[in-house]
Amino acid sequence: MPSVSDQPPPPDPVGPPRPAWWRRLTAPWRDLPDHLILGAMKAGTTQLDRLLAGNPAVQSRPWKECRILTEPRASQRAYRAMHDLSWRRRRRERTNGRPERIGDASPYDLFHPRAPETARRLVPRARFIVILRDPVMRAWSHHRHAMRLGLEHLDFEAAIAAEPNRLRGETERLRSDPHARSGPHQHWSYLARGRYAEQLERWFAVFPRERFLVLFTEDLASQSRKTLAAVERHLELPETPEHRGHEIANRGDGSAPDADLAASLRTRFESDDRRLAELLGTPLPWRPDPGRITGRA
Repeated sequence: MPSVSDQPPPPDPVGPPRPAWWRRLTAPWRDLPDHLILGAMKAGTTQLDRLLAGNPAVQSRPWKECRILTEPRASQRAYRAMHDLSWRRRRRERTNGRPERIGDASPYDLFHPRAPETARRLVPRARFIVILRDPVMRAWSHHRHAMRLGLEHLDFEAAIAAEPNRLRGETERLRSDPHARSGPHQHWSYLARGRYAEQLERWFAVFPRERFLVLFTEDLASQSRKTLAAVERHLELPETPEHRGHEIANRGDGSAPDADLAASLRTRFESDDRRLAELLGTPLPWRPDPGRITGRA
């Protein structure tokens, strides 16, 4: 593997899809999303989005990951262009005799420092779903994903060692400059994205806590029907008539980090996990000794 000094230029950030001209022209007559699956990346957002899309009261859409909240100059018009015309929604609601919900699932939203304030400006009445995964395995899966896409050229250990330098000042720059974008922040944030408490605290500071449903990947994998039912209650949706499981989306290669490295990273995440458990008031499924993390027996 090349050294850090031999790295090619940082990858470009991935922006939102570009709707056709007729969608942009008719954007004022289109609806905004009612709910957002915020992330975390590689924690099952696509899987959860697909399960939710099976509910007949959820509007289908041409794109997952609209990525509007993390873009410079984000506007309601740009967000509306991603969704259906309002009159079509109203017609379906009259025909079906039930309200229809509109959503989006963009995993970068949870991590981006400007996203909560942008959401307050664009979708102030939205509800939010967050799904979290063991931060060690999430980081590993994120790195493997970046390697497959050609966004990363360092091995896992080298990449996490390089992460502090790669991300130095990027969060502050994104927060202070409304026009800033950052490929390293989006693509090389392997450990930073696993510090969930600080990300949730940003969102909880902007929206009421009851607007959020926080889930765990482990529960989605083992109890998909129960997890989907919790999401439907949170969004005030009718229950999906016939729940059908889906093959796991964006499945990795089944590999795992070296056991010693994983143990070392789990130690590094211990204080962050404790902070998260206290924030949520619940044990974390990836911790074998939840009492140690929550401070409860």
